[in-house]
Amino acid sequence: MTLNVSAYPLCAARLKFQRADLSDKLMTHYWAAVCVAFDIRDAELAEAGGFNFESRTEENGKRLLSGLENLLMKRQQRVAANSAYASLELRASLGARGIKTSKLKTEDDYWLVAETLFAGRITRDGGLTRLYAQICNITKKERARLTAENLKKIDPDWLSDAAAHQRKLQ
Repeated sequence: MTLNVSAYPLCAARLKFQRADLSDKLMTHYWAAVCVAFDIRDAELAEAGGFNFESRTEENGKRLLSGLENLLMKRQQRVAANSAYASLELRASLGARGIKTSKLKTEDDYWLVAETLFAGRITRDGGLTRLYAQICNITKKERARLTAENLKKIDPDWLSDAAAHQRKLQ
């Protein structure tokens, strides 16, 4: 019989990556939790409220998996919201369209500029990684067309000199 960990999708993904044999008779929720926790730093586990691996019962295993799932979800959200990679890519994408990204101070500023530039195509639902993904989902031709239409709606302080000049010509 295969161990069912579908209630813990992030844990299940880690177990799959580790090639854990969930059909093994000895694999329990407890041992699945041990496998998932193996790659997580002890300090991070302690910071998340600590995990008691002393009891090897099935109930404790489910409790551990639930806690690990929450930890992984919070970690994933934190990384996505603060992803330097997405921020750099986003800056490059907006900068190429004439936006002075050095003037954008908050995440809200990035969303505001993107919602104005790509009107009707951006929905505010997540961090900068999500914003960048939404921009990438718009075709190049559509991005160029929307930028040309909506550049004049952007605050002049946020425009590069070339974009400000382009705006005057329109």
